Amino acid sequence: MNKFTKPLLFLFGGLLFSSCNHILDSIDDYVGGDFGKLVQKEQEWSDSAKFVDNLGIEDAFKERMYSHKPENMDFTATGTINEISVHVRIECNGTGGNLVVFNCKTVENPQHMNDEGIVFSNLSGNKMTSRDGYTIRMLDSLNIGKETFQNVLEFDATKAEKNECDYDKFYISATQGLLRIDLMDTITIKRSLP
Repeated sequence: MNKFTKPLLFLFGGLLFSSCNHILDSIDDYVGGDFGKLVQKEQEWSDSAKFVDNLGIEDAFKERMYSHKPENMDFTATGTINEISVHVRIECNGTGGNLVVFNCKTVENPQHMNDEGIVFSNLSGNKMTSRDGYTIRMLDSLNIGKETFQNVLEFDATKAEKNECDYDKFYISATQGLLRIDLMDTITIKRSLP
């Protein structure tokens, strides 16, 4: 080897190594924009959380969260007294992933619940609106009582062509689960904190 070969091999090896690290870093980009905050933590849990509405009626919601970094998230919450269910799934892929909200009827077929759900494709930015007017948005934080929750998904059906959900809005923390549900008749159900 001549005196230039070793430095060139060293330089080439360094470039190759750094480009591999860059490729590995880009794997985290399965979910675009701020929506990626929903899959940044490995977690699997289920519990029951207490909620109270603005009329003073208490309920317990059974919750289940599964999140596998950086590929997917599945969250469900169902009321014990209220027949209200929230189900959100993130299905990651190389083009930003899909976020699906289940348990709502669709405009195309209002006679039955849509098994496909409301799909937001190619997640990007911090706000997206479906063709039917449903909106998802990532909030940096949300206050419930005296507590502040970070990285919160807001689902908003108030501008939908025909809202076929049981609610106008719901809020899910990326790590703590369901925080609040706003119903269509001005009732708000909030997580009851100790």
